[in-house]
Order: sequence, then structure tokens, then C-alpha cells
Amino acid sequence: MKRTGRRLTLSNDINSIEPVGSIASSDYRLATIFSDDRENYGWKIVDIKQLSPIGATARGVNFALMSVRPDSFEDNATFGVWAANRQPFDNSLIGTFNISFGDNYSLRTEHVATNHLSMFYNDGEIPYYNITMEEYEITSREEIMFKIKETSQSLSDIS
Repeated sequence: MKRTGRRLTLSNDINSIEPVGSIASSDYRLATIFSDDRENYGWKIVDIKQLSPIGATARGVNFALMSVRPDSFEDNATFGVWAANRQPFDNSLIGTFNISFGDNYSLRTEHVATNHLSMFYNDGEIPYYNITMEEYEITSREEIMFKIKETSQSLSDIS
């Protein structure tokens, strides 16, 4: 694994109640925020924060950064079971942001996302996020290892 020197910051909000490339069930939603299907490249998350909006609409929302794809779930009911019971323990969990704590984010610093990043949050809320990540060139074997790590102990297919 070799750092390429490329650094990318994703700063935005989920700007729709029903974003394209998302799935929802019960009180939860999983929405795609980044996709990179190039082979032999991976992204390591360096920092995760809330992007603070300015003005009267300023609000804080808890969210989790995941490497699972919304389309990897068979249907909304399957997603709902995963969201309510398994999401906090899923290997695709990269980090969380929680406004209720002083040290308000937690990050798995050794996690390498190979293709995809999604935002997991309460349906009906709109998270603002500021995520910094670094690109790595990885071998085919490392890519396979990272994909297995993301999906091990998962009840869904590898995507």
C-alpha cells in the first residue's frame, strides 16, 4: 500500500429528503456520498467532522460513515433489520459523528474504503459533513483483503 499524495475533502450536506442512490426503512437512511470504482486504489479517512452551516438554519445531526452500498440490500425491510440491529457492529463502519459528546467523532483509522462511501443517518434529518481522505495505491491482493474485511461477518453479498 502506497500513498499517492492525493487528498480529497468531501464537504456537503445530504440536500434532499430522498437522495438518489439511497435506501430507507423505519427511521434510518443510507445514502451514497462518494463512489470510485477504479481498481487498485483505496481511500483512508483522515478526518470526519460536521460542516457547520451559518445562519438560523444551523443544526447538528448525528451520522455514521459507512463503506456499504445502499444497493447491496435485497429490499427496504432487509435494510431496516440491518439498520436497527447490526449497523453499529458492521465491518463497513468507518466512523461516527455524534453532537452529544465533547470528543464528538470516532474513526477507524486503519479502515481503507475500496470503492464506496455512504452516510447513515436518521431519516428526515439532513447531515452536514466534512470528510477528509487520502488516496492509496493498493495491490490486487490488498484490494481483495480490504473488500473481505469490509464485508466479513456480513449477511449481505460483497458489492
